[in-house]
Order: sequence, then C-alpha cells, then structure tokens
Amino acid sequence: MSCATVRRLPETAELITQAEELALLGKLDEALRMYDAAIAADHTNPLAWVGKASILKAQGRYTDAAGCFDAALAGIPAWSEEATTERDRMAAFTSMLSVLKAEALLYAEKPDEALAAVDAADEVRDADAASLVVRGQAFVQKKEYEKAGDCFYRAEEWCNTHEDTMLTQVWHCKVQLAKESGGVLAPPYAAEMYAAGVGFRPPKGTPEEILERGNNLRSAGLLYDALRYYDAAIAAGHQNKALILFLKGVVFEQFRRSDDALEAYSDALKADPAPEDEFRIRMRWAGLRANRG
Repeated sequence: MSCATVRRLPETAELITQAEELALLGKLDEALRMYDAAIAADHTNPLAWVGKASILKAQGRYTDAAGCFDAALAGIPAWSEEATTERDRMAAFTSMLSVLKAEALLYAEKPDEALAAVDAADEVRDADAASLVVRGQAFVQKKEYEKAGDCFYRAEEWCNTHEDTMLTQVWHCKVQLAKESGGVLAPPYAAEMYAAGVGFRPPKGTPEEILERGNNLRSAGLLYDALRYYDAAIAAGHQNKALILFLKGVVFEQFRRSDDALEAYSDALKADPAPEDEFRIRMRWAGLRANRG
C-alpha cells in the first residue's frame, strides 16, 4: 500500500475541536462520540475528558461527569512532566478541575463528596472565590447555613482583594442563603469582617443612595452589610444621622446585642433627632431597657 493511500487518523486536538464544534451546534450525542474518539486516541489528555464532562453535565448525567473530571485529573501528571516551568498554571488547572468535579457532584446532590473534591482543590493551592462558593453551596445542601455564610463572605473578601469576576454570583448566593435560612444572614465571618473593617468594598454614591442601599440590604437579611452601609452613610455626611443610628440599633437588636443596641439608641438621641424620630427612638430604647430588667 502506497503512502498516498494511507488515511491518517485525526490527532486528539483535531478530534477535540470537532467535538467542540458539534457541541456548539447542539449535536450533543455526536459531540460525545467525538470526545470518546479523542480519549481513545489519548486517554491521558485532560481536555478530552473535560469536554466529555461538559456534555454529560448538559445531559444531566452529573455523576458520570464527575467521573470524567477524575479521569482528567489522572492525566495531569503526564502533562506536568513537560510543564515544569509552568507549575503555577498547572496547579490552577488542577484546582479548577477539582472544583468543577465538586460542582457536578452538587448537581447530583452529593454534598459530602463535593466537599471532599473542594478539599482536594484547596490542597493544590489556596482557596479562591470559585472553590469557596462551591463549598458554601455544599453546606447549603447540608443545611449548615452558618458554615455556608462564612464561605460566601470569605469569597466576597477574596473577590475584593484579588479580582471581582465572581462578585455578582457571590452576592446572589448571599441573598439566596438569607432567604433559605429564615430571612437573616449573619455568620461569624461576616461579624469578623465588620469588626475589623476589612474585606468589604467601600460603598459608593451619595449619602442618600448609600442609606437606601443599606435599608435594602437589611430588608434582604444581610445585616452586617446593612451596618457597614449605615456607617458609610454617616461617614458621607448624611443629614439624618439620628435616624441612621436608630436603624443600627434595630439591627443590633436582631443580633440580640442589647448593649450595642442601647448605645446606638443613646447616640441617636444625642444626635438631635426630628420629633417624629425621637419618639420612635425613645420608645425602642425604653422597651429594650424594660426587657432587660
């Protein structure tokens, strides 16, 4: 047989490209077969396994998708031998695969296995917003809401100190968690962030806009976020300082921090409140003192 009559099989990269094109056209079964062909040509290629996992996930086959991420992770050492100068990049890729595996396991409603996958991701490199969000979502499935809240606030802190590409998703997670956990989200890590005055992005806008945002956050159950917006409104020179201090007292009462609430109400009374506000403040202050005996 002459060389001209020999048909060369497409290389793995070409098969992966063809699979991606089929997936974009919505031809998922054909794309899956093409990824299988790529895997048959090189079973150590993580990209082929990741591509197959994406198809399986789209088909609702989440446990199978998680298995594909395991296979992708198994192929990493073979790639790493040729990438000794790119260890950081390979570590990021390895961590990402474990996070994607964890996400698939969450869809399969296997939160404990998802947490184990996130643990593996964090062993490769320090936790980032992606791993923290997935970890938090696993705790939500387990109804461990304080742990979930801690994760989401840590993710927010990471976004504010590194990059903010996931910040909108983090805020969405916080709002949803507040709803699911009874209308209030005040985990220990949020308290630490507020007390330290770090980790949050400084509120922007006019004093009136900042106060309105604070009220919206309080209504959504994000109480420490509301407090920092109230503080920012005062710092920005809002004209009704007494009202804002009163609102802070209300939040502290929700925390059952009676001493802080009484202090806020006392400060509000010293801030020359309007007559209608003064009545509300005194009633709240007196009621709290009476309840404390």
